[in-house]
Amino acid sequence: MFDPKKYWDDRLNQHYDLIGVGDISLGMNYNKWSYNITRKILRRLFIRHSVLPKNDNVLDIGCGTGFVVEIWQSLGKKLTGIDISTTAINRLQEKFPEFSFMEFDIGSGRLDLPDNKFGICSAASVLYHIIDDNSLDRALGNIHRVLQPNGIFIFSDNFNHNSEYSITHQKCRTLFEYEKALLKNGFEIVERVPNYVLMNDPVDAKTKFYPRLWNLFTRLSKKSKLMDAIIWPALYPVELLLTSVMKESPAQEFMICKAIK
Repeated sequence: MFDPKKYWDDRLNQHYDLIGVGDISLGMNYNKWSYNITRKILRRLFIRHSVLPKNDNVLDIGCGTGFVVEIWQSLGKKLTGIDISTTAINRLQEKFPEFSFMEFDIGSGRLDLPDNKFGICSAASVLYHIIDDNSLDRALGNIHRVLQPNGIFIFSDNFNHNSEYSITHQKCRTLFEYEKALLKNGFEIVERVPNYVLMNDPVDAKTKFYPRLWNLFTRLSKKSKLMDAIIWPALYPVELLLTSVMKESPAQEFMICKAIK
């Protein structure tokens, strides 16, 4: 039986870096450039959506190595971080002593934090690691309870239009499944924006074009150190442009929701 806590402790003990929290099948160069894309998009979303709640208390779910924590820190927010991994929590508390961190499985039970405490909650590349549907329900319920009325929840997944995509430690649910689960737990969807277009597995592609490109890029990246050094920085400005102009993506997206109370 899959044990998520053991999985993440083992993985982060081996790779406490962007590979550990990113795509472990590709190298550091890919993960560095793909996270550069995510940093740009998240920072823009955080700035845009932190204006309305007027609450400096933010919650980050699955804080891992502190990638998202650093973005919130740069924006002057008061952060509480939650992660299932003991390794992550110990390292984060050492690195960010000004913030509060909790070791907790967000889908396992009631989160020991006050109601309506936070203006915004983030969960980047986290919810698809909750493979049990009842656990996802508990996670969404926890997040809704600790957000203030009209508080914002920003998270990422693939939001597939046709069928879910599952492997051992991931369950990428359909857009329809998310719409039902979010409505059930008191959230209203505000918008979806692309996180990636070319630089992530296009599991929601409607044609073979994007999968063929992704397979080409990753094959060349794994085969040649020179190509690995060239491909991802070359794609970076293209990806920034595509994520800024496209409404939907064949790959991972961010969903922004509002807690209705």
